[in-house]
Amino acid sequence: MSNPSNSFTEQLKTMNRRANQMATMHSKLRDDYAWWNSATNVFLLIFSACLLSIAFISDDFLQRTIGMSPDTFKWVNGITATANFSVSLVLLAWQPAEKAAAHAQAVNHYAKIRYEIKRLEAKANQLTEDDINSLEESYFDTKDLPGISERQFLPLKQWHLLKVALSKELDVNPYAPLWFLRLKMWLRGRKRPPTQP
Repeated sequence: MSNPSNSFTEQLKTMNRRANQMATMHSKLRDDYAWWNSATNVFLLIFSACLLSIAFISDDFLQRTIGMSPDTFKWVNGITATANFSVSLVLLAWQPAEKAAAHAQAVNHYAKIRYEIKRLEAKANQLTEDDINSLEESYFDTKDLPGISERQFLPLKQWHLLKVALSKELDVNPYAPLWFLRLKMWLRGRKRPPTQP
């Protein structure tokens, strides 16, 4: 007859691995959305400064200095204003800052789950089925968290697995460049025989 504490320990390990994977996936999405939010805001600030400076330039000054006709100047001004307004609308509709905050909340959720798993692992011999059930309820309580689409899931899982593998390689070779470790792992993977179905 199998020991129930061993079964509970295995369940904790599986849940810890999944929580770690989900935390990595959400942190990657959080960072991507935060980057896009910063990039679009910088774009808007630069183009707003351009529009402001263009407003103070006279038509005859442009014609004298760079040979631009007043009509061309109006077109450049209009295109710049349209681009600036369009990016503002995209930013309002897409809301990358809010998406980044939602994914940060998901990272915190899975970090709390991992903390709870560590706490339960410390009392491995006294684990009960209620402990596991309570942890699973917390783990699956994701109604307020953003989802990960099917299109995003596999690339994000690959990102996570690569991160774990690179982390293990860095433990052995802390001074090796990451590109070299990635190349080494890629070459090692190409030599491995294909798995049987």
